[in-house]
Parts: sequence; C-alpha cells; structure tokens
Amino acid sequence: MASGKLEAYYWEVYALIFESDDILSLDDPGFSLSDEDVASIEQAIHAVLPFRDRSRLYAEIRLAANGETIEERYAYLYYDSGGQRILQYDNRDHHPEISTHPHHMHKGPIPVAGENDRAWPIDIELVSFETVLQRIRERFS
Repeated sequence: MASGKLEAYYWEVYALIFESDDILSLDDPGFSLSDEDVASIEQAIHAVLPFRDRSRLYAEIRLAANGETIEERYAYLYYDSGGQRILQYDNRDHHPEISTHPHHMHKGPIPVAGENDRAWPIDIELVSFETVLQRIRERFS
C-alpha cells in the first residue's frame, strides 16, 4: 500500500473535521477518530462526530487496497439527537435495483424488524467524507 497517499487522505479528513468546529462538538466525550497508525494498518478510517445540536455522524471508510484514496467501501450514518436515523449512505451490494448501484442511501428511521429499509439513489454526485459532511452542514444553514 502507498502509505503516503493514505496518510495524505487521513490528514485531509482530519482537517475537514477540525475546520468544522462551528457545527461539531469536538469536546464531546463521544467524539472519536481513528488515529493515523490504526488507519494505516487497517486501511480504514472510523469516526464518530457529535454535532452541536447533539446529532451524530458515524463514518466507516475503507480505502482501496492499492493505496489509492478511493473510498472502496463506506457507510455514513447520520442520527438526530434522539438516536433516530436521518440518513445513511453506503455502497453495500444489496440493492441492485437502484440506478446508482451499489451506491445508495436510506432515509428516515431504521425500520423495525421485519419491515423493509427502502433504498434510494444517492442524491449527491459523489459520496465521500467531504460531500457527506457538506450535506449535513446544509442542515445548519
């Protein structure tokens, strides 16, 4: 793996987080971000970002094995302050009927057991840490 590319991507994510302190609550004990060494070993970044309105973003980003900073596998789950899912972006291969397959999103609360969790085509051009954070930022405008 080209660790230089992963390191650069990690610091890009880090900067985006700390430049968003106007909407994030980085002193919240629930805040977490993989450290650079763990991210390099796992080729993944995990984060829990608490927002000032007590909503939270859970992010799991797995990067390409060849060292490219392509989010090969991702899941972004955004919850309101009461713990209800607002939206989720992921690229799991379980909704082939979606036009943006495997990229898709889920909206609203997670259904109770036995109910279908409807999937939608993604509503942003490219799902990435930056674009998801920007989408959430729009809620604060």
